[in-house]
Amino acid sequence: MKINSHVGSVHIKLDTKRIDGNLKKAQKKLNMQIVADCKPYVPFRQGALRSSVRFPQGIDGGEIQYNTPYAHYLYVGKVYGPNIPIKDAQGNIIGWQSPPKKSPTGRDLQYHTPGTTSKWFEEAKRHNLPDWTRLVKRTVGEK
Repeated sequence: MKINSHVGSVHIKLDTKRIDGNLKKAQKKLNMQIVADCKPYVPFRQGALRSSVRFPQGIDGGEIQYNTPYAHYLYVGKVYGPNIPIKDAQGNIIGWQSPPKKSPTGRDLQYHTPGTTSKWFEEAKRHNLPDWTRLVKRTVGEK
């Protein structure tokens, strides 16, 4: 971006191209570090959730998404229902069917992989925010 302005009798001409580039680079590094730092807290069964990370605004945008149909439910950490059992001919439950609209039941989800939890971004942030701040400052050129 170019800024061309007058303050009193002083003419100010500024090109922020280098600053803009450094900010984009910092956002990209921060996004990648957040994904890495969230990984130990993201629920894991077969790995689909952890490998579903997307950047809707691009790698240097400010948004990170986990893109599976169940990501929201795992992030919130509450059991949603009703969940309708699917049974085989002998009456054994072989799966679950969900109606189009589900509501929270008030029960907490149980995570079986050690260290994983709901709201994994907040957990990673709680442990890593000072490191994230230093990463951004270093990248944009602040000492």
